[in-house]
Amino acid sequence: MFHQVRKYLLMLDSRKDHVKFWRPQMLLLVSSPRSCCPLVDFVNDMKKGGLYVIGHVKVGDYTAVVDPTIEENKYWLSFVDHMKVKAFAEVTLAKSIREGVQHLIRLSGIGAMKPNTIILGFYDSETPRDFFEAGTSPYKTEGFNHGEIQNFPIRRDGEEKHIDVAEYVAIMSDVLRMKKNLCLCRHFHRLDKNFIAKSKHLRYIDVWPINVFNPNSNNPFDVVSLFMMQLAVIINMLAKWKHLRLRVFLCESNNENSNISSFDTQMPQLDTFSRMKLEQSLKSLRIEADIIEIQEWNSDSDFTSHSRILKQFTSHADEDHEVITEENINRSLLYMQRANQIIRERSDQTAVSFIYLAAPPQIGTPDFRERSARYIELLTELTAELPPTILVHGISTVTSTTL
Repeated sequence: MFHQVRKYLLMLDSRKDHVKFWRPQMLLLVSSPRSCCPLVDFVNDMKKGGLYVIGHVKVGDYTAVVDPTIEENKYWLSFVDHMKVKAFAEVTLAKSIREGVQHLIRLSGIGAMKPNTIILGFYDSETPRDFFEAGTSPYKTEGFNHGEIQNFPIRRDGEEKHIDVAEYVAIMSDVLRMKKNLCLCRHFHRLDKNFIAKSKHLRYIDVWPINVFNPNSNNPFDVVSLFMMQLAVIINMLAKWKHLRLRVFLCESNNENSNISSFDTQMPQLDTFSRMKLEQSLKSLRIEADIIEIQEWNSDSDFTSHSRILKQFTSHADEDHEVITEENINRSLLYMQRANQIIRERSDQTAVSFIYLAAPPQIGTPDFRERSARYIELLTELTAELPPTILVHGISTVTSTTL
Protein backbone atom coordinates (compact mmCIF):
# COMPACT_ATOMS: atom_id res chain seq x y z
CA MET A 1 0.00 0.00 0.00
CA PHE A 2 2.83 2.42 0.84
CA HIS A 3 4.36 1.93 -2.60
CA GLN A 4 1.01 2.52 -4.31
CA VAL A 5 0.45 5.75 -2.39
CA ARG A 6 3.94 6.97 -3.25
CA LYS A 7 3.49 5.99 -6.89
CA TYR A 8 0.28 7.98 -7.34
CA LEU A 9 1.56 10.97 -5.37
CA LEU A 10 4.54 11.17 -7.71
CA MET A 11 2.14 11.13 -10.66
CA LEU A 12 0.60 14.38 -9.43
CA ASP A 13 2.51 17.25 -11.02
CA SER A 14 1.91 20.85 -9.94
CA ARG A 15 3.28 22.02 -13.31
CA LYS A 16 0.27 20.43 -14.98
CA ASP A 17 -2.31 22.24 -12.86
CA HIS A 18 -5.48 23.12 -14.75
CA VAL A 19 -8.84 24.49 -13.67
CA LYS A 20 -10.54 21.22 -14.67
CA PHE A 21 -8.43 19.37 -12.07
CA TRP A 22 -9.15 21.86 -9.30
CA ARG A 23 -10.48 20.66 -5.98
CA PRO A 24 -10.56 22.26 -2.52
CA GLN A 25 -7.40 21.61 -0.50
CA MET A 26 -7.99 23.06 2.95
CA LEU A 27 -5.63 24.21 5.69
CA LEU A 28 -7.63 25.13 8.80
CA LEU A 29 -5.57 27.07 11.34
CA VAL A 30 -6.66 26.29 14.89
CA SER A 31 -5.74 27.80 18.24
CA SER A 32 -7.52 25.23 20.44
CA PRO A 33 -9.65 22.32 19.17
CA ARG A 34 -11.91 22.67 22.20
CA SER A 35 -13.42 25.89 20.88
CA CYS A 36 -13.76 25.10 17.18
CA CYS A 37 -15.30 21.63 16.86
CA PRO A 38 -18.26 22.78 14.69
CA LEU A 39 -15.87 24.61 12.35
CA VAL A 40 -13.60 21.55 12.06
CA ASP A 41 -16.68 19.49 11.19
CA PHE A 42 -17.93 22.05 8.65
CA VAL A 43 -14.59 22.34 6.82
CA ASN A 44 -14.55 18.55 6.58
CA ASP A 45 -17.78 18.87 4.57
CA MET A 46 -16.42 21.72 2.46
CA LYS A 47 -13.26 19.88 1.39
CA LYS A 48 -15.30 17.57 -0.93
CA GLY A 49 -12.78 14.73 -1.11
CA GLY A 50 -9.77 17.04 -1.25
CA LEU A 51 -6.86 17.50 1.12
CA TYR A 52 -7.71 18.62 4.65
CA VAL A 53 -5.00 19.73 7.07
CA ILE A 54 -5.61 21.03 10.60
CA GLY A 55 -2.67 23.25 11.56
CA HIS A 56 -1.51 24.66 14.90
CA VAL A 57 1.39 26.93 15.86
CA LYS A 58 3.19 26.65 19.20
CA VAL A 59 5.07 29.82 20.08
CA GLY A 60 8.50 29.41 21.66
CA ASP A 61 12.20 28.74 21.14
CA TYR A 62 13.59 25.33 20.28
CA THR A 63 15.88 25.07 23.30
CA ALA A 64 14.54 21.92 24.96
CA VAL A 65 16.26 18.55 24.66
CA VAL A 66 13.14 17.08 23.02
CA ASP A 67 10.99 18.76 20.39
CA PRO A 68 7.83 19.87 22.29
CA THR A 69 5.60 19.22 19.28
CA ILE A 70 6.32 15.47 19.34
CA GLU A 71 4.43 14.91 22.59
CA GLU A 72 1.54 17.15 21.55
CA ASN A 73 1.15 15.62 18.10
CA LYS A 74 -0.39 12.40 19.46
CA TYR A 75 -3.19 14.41 21.09
CA TRP A 76 -3.94 16.11 17.80
CA LEU A 77 -4.20 12.73 16.10
CA SER A 78 -6.60 11.62 18.85
CA PHE A 79 -8.63 14.78 18.23
CA VAL A 80 -8.91 13.94 14.51
CA ASP A 81 -10.13 10.45 15.47
CA HIS A 82 -12.63 11.90 17.94
CA MET A 83 -14.06 14.27 15.33
CA LYS A 84 -14.24 11.49 12.70
CA VAL A 85 -12.92 13.81 10.02
CA LYS A 86 -10.63 12.87 7.15
CA ALA A 87 -7.79 15.22 8.00
CA PHE A 88 -4.09 15.41 8.73
CA ALA A 89 -2.80 17.28 11.78
CA GLU A 90 0.30 19.46 11.57
CA VAL A 91 1.91 21.20 14.55
CA THR A 92 4.90 23.51 14.24
CA LEU A 93 7.07 25.54 16.62
CA ALA A 94 7.96 29.15 15.79
CA LYS A 95 8.96 32.42 17.43
CA SER A 96 5.64 34.01 16.42
CA ILE A 97 2.25 32.82 15.22
CA ARG A 98 2.72 34.61 11.92
CA GLU A 99 6.04 32.88 11.25
CA GLY A 100 4.54 29.50 12.17
CA VAL A 101 1.60 30.04 9.83
CA GLN A 102 4.02 30.73 6.99
CA HIS A 103 5.74 27.40 7.77
CA LEU A 104 2.43 25.54 7.68
CA ILE A 105 1.27 27.13 4.43
CA ARG A 106 4.54 26.34 2.67
CA LEU A 107 5.17 22.85 4.05
CA SER A 108 1.76 21.24 4.70
CA GLY A 109 0.80 18.49 2.30
CA ILE A 110 3.12 16.55 0.04
CA GLY A 111 4.14 16.89 -3.59
CA ALA A 112 1.33 18.47 -5.60
CA MET A 113 -1.17 17.83 -2.81
CA LYS A 114 -0.72 21.20 -1.12
CA PRO A 115 -3.34 23.48 0.48
CA ASN A 116 -4.86 26.06 -1.86
CA THR A 117 -7.32 27.51 0.65
CA ILE A 118 -6.39 28.80 4.11
CA ILE A 119 -9.15 29.08 6.73
CA LEU A 120 -8.95 31.22 9.86
CA GLY A 121 -11.31 31.85 12.72
CA PHE A 122 -12.51 35.43 13.04
CA TYR A 123 -10.69 37.93 15.25
CA ASP A 124 -13.28 39.16 17.75
CA SER A 125 -13.91 39.50 21.49
CA GLU A 126 -16.14 36.42 21.71
CA THR A 127 -15.31 34.20 24.70
CA PRO A 128 -14.37 30.73 23.39
CA ARG A 129 -16.82 27.93 24.20
CA ASP A 130 -15.48 24.56 25.37
CA PHE A 131 -17.28 21.97 23.22
CA PHE A 132 -15.54 19.10 25.05
CA GLU A 133 -17.34 20.05 28.28
CA ALA A 134 -20.62 21.65 27.15
CA GLY A 135 -23.51 19.48 28.35
CA THR A 136 -25.46 19.42 25.08
CA SER A 137 -22.45 19.36 22.76
CA PRO A 138 -22.27 16.44 20.30
CA TYR A 139 -18.47 16.70 20.64
CA LYS A 140 -18.42 16.22 24.42
CA THR A 141 -15.58 14.01 25.70
CA GLU A 142 -13.38 13.43 28.74
CA GLY A 143 -10.62 11.97 26.62
CA PHE A 144 -8.49 15.11 26.70
CA ASN A 145 -8.69 15.68 30.47
CA HIS A 146 -6.00 14.17 32.70
CA GLY A 147 -6.94 15.02 36.25
CA GLU A 148 -6.64 18.77 36.60
CA ILE A 149 -4.57 19.00 33.42
CA GLN A 150 -6.39 19.68 30.16
CA ASN A 151 -5.03 19.21 26.68
CA PHE A 152 -5.70 22.15 24.35
CA PRO A 153 -6.47 24.84 26.98
CA ILE A 154 -8.64 27.71 25.78
CA ARG A 155 -8.58 31.42 26.52
CA ARG A 156 -10.70 32.27 29.55
CA ASP A 157 -12.53 35.50 30.38
CA GLY A 158 -10.10 38.33 31.01
CA GLU A 159 -7.10 36.59 29.45
CA GLU A 160 -5.23 38.34 26.66
CA LYS A 161 -5.22 36.92 23.16
CA HIS A 162 -2.07 35.25 21.88
CA ILE A 163 -2.15 37.44 18.76
CA ASP A 164 -2.90 41.12 18.19
CA VAL A 165 -5.04 42.52 15.40
CA ALA A 166 -2.08 43.77 13.31
CA GLU A 167 -0.44 40.32 13.29
CA TYR A 168 -3.78 38.71 12.40
CA VAL A 169 -4.27 41.03 9.41
CA ALA A 170 -0.62 40.51 8.43
CA ILE A 171 -1.32 36.75 8.33
CA MET A 172 -4.30 37.41 6.05
CA SER A 173 -2.07 39.48 3.77
CA ASP A 174 0.61 36.75 3.80
CA VAL A 175 -1.96 34.16 2.70
CA LEU A 176 -2.93 36.23 -0.35
CA ARG A 177 0.69 37.09 -1.20
CA MET A 178 1.44 33.35 -1.15
CA LYS A 179 -1.32 32.93 -3.78
CA LYS A 180 -3.74 31.03 -1.57
CA ASN A 181 -7.49 31.52 -1.24
CA LEU A 182 -8.57 32.95 2.12
CA CYS A 183 -11.62 32.28 4.30
CA LEU A 184 -12.51 33.88 7.64
CA CYS A 185 -15.17 32.04 9.64
CA ARG A 186 -17.37 33.72 12.25
CA HIS A 187 -20.23 32.53 14.49
CA PHE A 188 -19.52 28.85 13.88
CA HIS A 189 -19.97 28.14 17.58
CA ARG A 190 -23.68 28.49 16.69
CA LEU A 191 -23.56 25.81 13.98
CA ASP A 192 -25.51 22.62 14.75
CA LYS A 193 -25.54 20.26 11.78
CA ASN A 194 -28.04 17.89 13.39
CA PHE A 195 -30.46 20.77 13.97
CA ILE A 196 -30.01 21.96 10.38
CA ALA A 197 -30.82 18.47 9.07
CA LYS A 198 -34.06 18.31 11.08
CA SER A 199 -35.15 21.94 11.03
CA LYS A 200 -38.01 23.12 8.84
CA HIS A 201 -37.19 26.74 9.62
CA LEU A 202 -33.65 26.87 8.21
CA ARG A 203 -34.05 26.71 4.44
CA TYR A 204 -31.19 28.54 2.71
CA ILE A 205 -27.49 28.78 1.98
CA ASP A 206 -26.80 32.40 1.06
CA VAL A 207 -24.13 33.88 -1.21
CA TRP A 208 -23.52 37.65 -1.16
CA PRO A 209 -21.26 38.33 -4.19
CA ILE A 210 -20.69 42.04 -3.62
CA ASN A 211 -17.59 43.73 -2.28
CA VAL A 212 -19.14 46.03 0.32
CA PHE A 213 -15.86 47.98 0.57
CA ASN A 214 -16.06 48.87 -3.13
CA PRO A 215 -19.37 47.76 -4.67
CA ASN A 216 -19.68 47.66 -8.46
CA SER A 217 -21.68 45.77 -11.06
CA ASN A 218 -18.81 43.40 -11.91
CA ASN A 219 -18.60 41.90 -8.40
CA PRO A 220 -20.92 38.90 -9.04
CA PHE A 221 -18.77 37.72 -11.95
CA ASP A 222 -15.21 38.07 -10.64
CA VAL A 223 -12.88 35.36 -9.30
CA VAL A 224 -13.89 35.92 -5.67
CA SER A 225 -17.62 35.52 -6.30
CA LEU A 226 -17.19 32.43 -8.47
CA PHE A 227 -15.03 30.85 -5.77
CA MET A 228 -17.70 31.64 -3.16
CA MET A 229 -20.37 30.02 -5.30
CA GLN A 230 -18.19 26.95 -5.79
CA LEU A 231 -17.81 26.49 -2.03
CA ALA A 232 -21.55 27.01 -1.47
CA VAL A 233 -22.39 24.42 -4.13
CA ILE A 234 -20.01 21.90 -2.54
CA ILE A 235 -21.77 22.28 0.81
CA ASN A 236 -25.19 22.07 -0.85
CA MET A 237 -24.28 18.70 -2.42
CA LEU A 238 -23.88 16.90 0.91
CA ALA A 239 -26.70 14.87 2.46
CA LYS A 240 -27.23 17.02 5.58
CA TRP A 241 -27.23 20.21 3.51
CA LYS A 242 -28.97 19.00 0.35
CA HIS A 243 -32.47 20.04 1.44
CA LEU A 244 -31.38 23.68 1.65
CA ARG A 245 -31.88 26.06 -1.26
CA LEU A 246 -29.01 28.15 -2.61
CA ARG A 247 -29.69 31.89 -2.85
CA VAL A 248 -27.50 34.41 -4.68
CA PHE A 249 -28.14 38.05 -3.80
CA LEU A 250 -27.80 40.48 -6.68
CA CYS A 251 -26.85 43.87 -5.26
CA GLU A 252 -26.75 46.15 -8.28
CA SER A 253 -24.40 49.08 -7.83
CA ASN A 254 -23.08 51.63 -10.27
CA ASN A 255 -20.61 53.64 -8.24
CA GLU A 256 -18.85 54.90 -11.36
CA ASN A 257 -21.73 57.40 -11.69
CA SER A 258 -21.54 60.06 -9.02
CA ASN A 259 -24.84 61.65 -10.12
CA ILE A 260 -27.46 59.82 -8.06
CA SER A 261 -30.32 61.01 -10.27
CA SER A 262 -28.90 58.95 -13.12
CA PHE A 263 -29.92 55.83 -11.20
CA ASP A 264 -33.59 56.62 -11.75
CA THR A 265 -33.34 56.31 -15.53
CA GLN A 266 -30.77 53.52 -15.71
CA MET A 267 -31.82 51.30 -12.82
CA PRO A 268 -34.44 49.12 -14.61
CA GLN A 269 -32.11 48.48 -17.57
CA LEU A 270 -29.12 47.81 -15.32
CA ASP A 271 -31.12 45.47 -13.08
CA THR A 272 -32.50 43.52 -16.03
CA PHE A 273 -29.11 43.21 -17.71
CA SER A 274 -27.32 42.14 -14.53
CA ARG A 275 -29.99 39.62 -13.62
CA MET A 276 -29.92 38.08 -17.11
CA LYS A 277 -26.13 37.97 -17.03
CA LEU A 278 -26.13 36.29 -13.61
CA GLU A 279 -28.82 33.81 -14.67
CA GLN A 280 -26.76 32.89 -17.73
CA SER A 281 -23.61 32.55 -15.63
CA LEU A 282 -25.31 30.23 -13.13
CA LYS A 283 -26.86 28.20 -15.94
CA SER A 284 -23.52 27.74 -17.74
CA LEU A 285 -21.95 26.61 -14.45
CA ARG A 286 -24.92 24.29 -13.77
CA ILE A 287 -25.65 25.97 -10.45
CA GLU A 288 -29.27 25.84 -9.30
CA ALA A 289 -29.96 28.94 -7.24
CA ASP A 290 -32.57 31.60 -6.63
CA ILE A 291 -31.53 35.15 -7.52
CA ILE A 292 -32.69 37.73 -4.99
CA GLU A 293 -32.37 41.38 -5.99
CA ILE A 294 -31.48 43.97 -3.34
CA GLN A 295 -32.74 47.36 -4.48
CA GLU A 296 -31.36 49.26 -1.46
CA TRP A 297 -27.83 48.97 -2.80
CA ASN A 298 -28.79 51.02 -5.85
CA SER A 299 -31.32 53.43 -4.38
CA ASP A 300 -29.37 54.38 -1.23
CA SER A 301 -26.72 56.99 -2.01
CA ASP A 302 -24.60 55.83 0.95
CA PHE A 303 -23.71 52.66 -0.93
CA THR A 304 -22.04 54.65 -3.67
CA SER A 305 -20.74 57.77 -1.94
CA HIS A 306 -18.80 55.88 0.78
CA SER A 307 -16.83 53.56 -1.50
CA ARG A 308 -13.93 56.05 -1.78
CA ILE A 309 -13.55 56.09 2.00
CA LEU A 310 -13.88 52.34 2.48
CA LYS A 311 -11.19 51.56 -0.10
CA GLN A 312 -8.67 53.25 2.20
CA PHE A 313 -8.96 50.31 4.62
CA THR A 314 -8.16 47.67 1.98
CA SER A 315 -5.26 46.70 -0.27
CA HIS A 316 -6.58 49.13 -2.92
CA ALA A 317 -6.07 52.22 -0.78
CA ASP A 318 -5.24 55.35 -2.77
CA GLU A 319 -2.76 57.32 -0.68
CA ASP A 320 -3.08 60.48 -2.80
CA HIS A 321 -6.78 61.06 -2.26
CA GLU A 322 -9.09 60.37 0.67
CA VAL A 323 -7.74 61.26 4.10
CA ILE A 324 -8.81 59.01 6.97
CA THR A 325 -10.45 61.29 9.52
CA GLU A 326 -12.56 60.51 12.57
CA GLU A 327 -15.62 61.60 10.60
CA ASN A 328 -14.76 59.21 7.76
CA ILE A 329 -14.28 56.36 10.23
CA ASN A 330 -17.67 57.01 11.84
CA ARG A 331 -19.38 57.24 8.45
CA SER A 332 -17.76 53.96 7.42
CA LEU A 333 -19.03 52.24 10.57
CA LEU A 334 -22.56 53.54 9.92
CA TYR A 335 -22.32 52.27 6.34
CA MET A 336 -21.31 48.80 7.54
CA GLN A 337 -24.11 48.75 10.08
CA ARG A 338 -26.57 49.53 7.28
CA ALA A 339 -25.11 46.78 5.09
CA ASN A 340 -25.31 44.39 8.05
CA GLN A 341 -28.96 45.32 8.57
CA ILE A 342 -29.78 44.50 4.94
CA ILE A 343 -28.09 41.09 5.24
CA ARG A 344 -29.56 40.34 8.66
CA GLU A 345 -33.12 41.12 7.54
CA ARG A 346 -32.80 38.39 4.92
CA SER A 347 -30.99 35.79 7.06
CA ASP A 348 -33.74 34.61 9.40
CA GLN A 349 -34.00 31.25 7.61
CA THR A 350 -30.33 31.01 6.61
CA ALA A 351 -28.16 28.12 7.80
CA VAL A 352 -24.85 29.57 6.57
CA SER A 353 -23.78 32.66 4.61
CA PHE A 354 -20.88 33.27 2.23
CA ILE A 355 -19.85 36.94 2.01
CA TYR A 356 -17.31 38.67 -0.24
CA LEU A 357 -14.10 39.56 1.65
CA ALA A 358 -12.14 42.61 0.48
CA ALA A 359 -8.36 42.13 0.53
CA PRO A 360 -6.78 43.54 3.72
CA PRO A 361 -4.53 46.63 3.83
CA GLN A 362 -1.02 46.14 2.51
CA ILE A 363 1.70 45.45 5.05
CA GLY A 364 3.99 48.18 3.73
CA THR A 365 1.63 51.08 4.47
CA PRO A 366 3.01 53.48 7.14
CA ASP A 367 -0.11 53.30 9.34
CA PHE A 368 -0.70 49.57 8.80
CA ARG A 369 -1.48 48.89 12.47
CA GLU A 370 -4.24 51.51 12.60
CA ARG A 371 -5.73 50.50 9.25
CA SER A 372 -5.70 46.85 10.33
CA ALA A 373 -7.69 47.67 13.44
CA ARG A 374 -10.21 49.68 11.41
CA TYR A 375 -10.46 46.94 8.77
CA ILE A 376 -11.32 44.29 11.37
CA GLU A 377 -13.70 46.70 13.10
CA LEU A 378 -15.60 47.17 9.83
CA LEU A 379 -15.76 43.41 9.20
CA THR A 380 -17.01 42.96 12.76
CA GLU A 381 -19.86 45.40 12.10
CA LEU A 382 -20.63 43.77 8.76
CA THR A 383 -21.03 40.28 10.26
CA ALA A 384 -22.64 41.17 13.60
CA GLU A 385 -25.54 38.92 14.68
CA LEU A 386 -25.49 36.90 11.46
CA PRO A 387 -25.79 33.10 11.17
CA PRO A 388 -22.52 31.14 10.72
CA THR A 389 -20.67 33.23 8.15
CA ILE A 390 -17.69 32.67 5.86
CA LEU A 391 -15.88 35.72 4.49
CA VAL A 392 -14.21 34.62 1.27
CA HIS A 393 -11.43 36.02 -0.90
CA GLY A 394 -10.41 33.84 -3.85
CA ILE A 395 -7.35 34.42 -6.00
CA SER A 396 -7.50 31.49 -8.44
CA THR A 397 -10.01 30.50 -11.09
CA VAL A 398 -11.94 27.40 -10.02
CA THR A 399 -14.61 27.18 -12.73
CA SER A 400 -14.59 27.17 -16.51
CA THR A 401 -17.19 26.92 -19.27
CA THR A 402 -14.71 26.37 -22.12
CA LEU A 403 -13.24 22.94 -21.37
